[in-house]
Amino acid sequence: MLRPPSLRTRFLLIVLVGAVLPLALIGFWLTRTSLRSGEELLSARLDEALESTAQGVRRAWTRRRSDLLSLGDLPAVQRRLAAAADAGSAPAGAGDFTGDETVPEELAADFASLGSWAQRVVIRDIADRPVWTLQAPEAAYTATEQFGTPALSVRLEIYDLPSGRRLGALEADLPMTALLDEPRLAAYAAGMVMAAFDPATGASLLPLPFDPAVLADERFVWGGDDWRAARSELEEPAVTLVVAAPLAPLAEPFERAARQGLLALLAVALFSFGLAALLTGRVTRSLGRLTTAAEAVARGELERRVEDVGDDEVGRVGRAFNAMTESLRRTLRELADRQALAAVGEFAASLSHEIRNALTSIRVDLQLLDEETPEDASAPEIRSRALQKVTHLNRTVSDALSLARSGRVGQDNVDLHATLQSAAQSATSEFEERGAKLQSPSAASRPIEVRGDRGALEQLFLNLLLNAAQALDEGGSASVEVITDDESALVSIHDTGPGIPEDLQERIFEPFFSTRPDGTGLGLAIARRTAQAHGGRISLRSSPGSGTTVEVRLPLPRPGDKSSVASEGQV
Repeated sequence: MLRPPSLRTRFLLIVLVGAVLPLALIGFWLTRTSLRSGEELLSARLDEALESTAQGVRRAWTRRRSDLLSLGDLPAVQRRLAAAADAGSAPAGAGDFTGDETVPEELAADFASLGSWAQRVVIRDIADRPVWTLQAPEAAYTATEQFGTPALSVRLEIYDLPSGRRLGALEADLPMTALLDEPRLAAYAAGMVMAAFDPATGASLLPLPFDPAVLADERFVWGGDDWRAARSELEEPAVTLVVAAPLAPLAEPFERAARQGLLALLAVALFSFGLAALLTGRVTRSLGRLTTAAEAVARGELERRVEDVGDDEVGRVGRAFNAMTESLRRTLRELADRQALAAVGEFAASLSHEIRNALTSIRVDLQLLDEETPEDASAPEIRSRALQKVTHLNRTVSDALSLARSGRVGQDNVDLHATLQSAAQSATSEFEERGAKLQSPSAASRPIEVRGDRGALEQLFLNLLLNAAQALDEGGSASVEVITDDESALVSIHDTGPGIPEDLQERIFEPFFSTRPDGTGLGLAIARRTAQAHGGRISLRSSPGSGTTVEVRLPLPRPGDKSSVASEGQV
């Protein structure tokens, strides 16, 4: 089965489709647009050149036409053609007349004044017979042979000046150069060529560098170049004008600009793709580390963290992942604590049952001893104290068993000072054994009552005092302080021991965790559970070298609660 593409690959595909591909399409569009722009510009230049040339031809024809008509207006020409018109139709064979009549001097002089642009002029009478044929005096051959290209043949009617009746016609062969008003085609486009055609014969009237037949199309290829042509049909003189030019000189700047733009777009696309690859690499590396850490946590490695998180969304996910794993570790630790305490409870229940059985046997033996032993001055008092201690121990074990089983304690009003004094008396021997001092809480002017079970509270404070004593060396000391506010009582037990390292303070209340090699790790865990069972809480403050302070905050009874302060010795 094929593996799905990675997230980085998908990111790069998005960049490729969303950015690089559009840039490629833009480059293709620029290339096509450059060619189209060159064609449009060349077409505009061809139209301008054609229009300018056509206007020049019209202006030149107006002048040439006037010069030619002046030949027909000469008196000698008018008289000769009028006589022919008055004489009527010509006899048979007159059509073969080739102008044998002598040319009038004034006609010859005016024709000579026209210059070389009038290659040949034929004046015909009303019957269309040639009367005079005039040709440039230096011409030894026909017009076609002389100039190398066909001439433009034009025909003008000759009218009687006074009456306006038609007398004949004038035919002239003109070189096309006589009608071109010095067109400056190079100003419109490089390599532009002008062509002229006789509409009647289709003959080319100007020399061309290529076959005139190619100009029949608007587009053609000549000499490996792509050419464009524009055409205009003139009515007077009747001539077809064509201008043509190669596309390359005009299109090349556009193509060069398009190539430069395409290279710029290609560079931008490559840079964008490289930048995207770099950035996505950083993002996916962060996601990869996050994935690796998540897989490690899934395998049970709850200490794994995501490092080097940033401020972006991936960084926020990384921080959330770290917070999640920390919360998971804390939850599992608390669950482990509960399971450990449950195990301790089961163990305590079993142990309490055995201790209670032994205490019952001791109490029965003491009672029998009291009945059977002879009267003695001190024996009854000793037996009474022993029975009292057995009863107290039995009650303490029963209360511990109840707390272990249900997590709940009794709801009596307990004198907090009396409970602390009892716990201090029980812990005094431990302090004396270590050469340390315990400063017991001073007697209060009035009882401080809390709701709960005296035996459980006494055991709580006894555990805390014993921990304080075990942390002291010879000469050390511990003190107990009680302060109250409107809602709670705060008991602070401070010792002058070495303190607890900061990295261990969070674990100090975990079951079976102890800083002493011979410690069980249950004293503070049971103390915290006892405080929670009384609706309170326990906290610890410690600085290495400055000792440790443990604070137990217990709620005070609300107004209306039944007051029954337990007396000392009652559990």
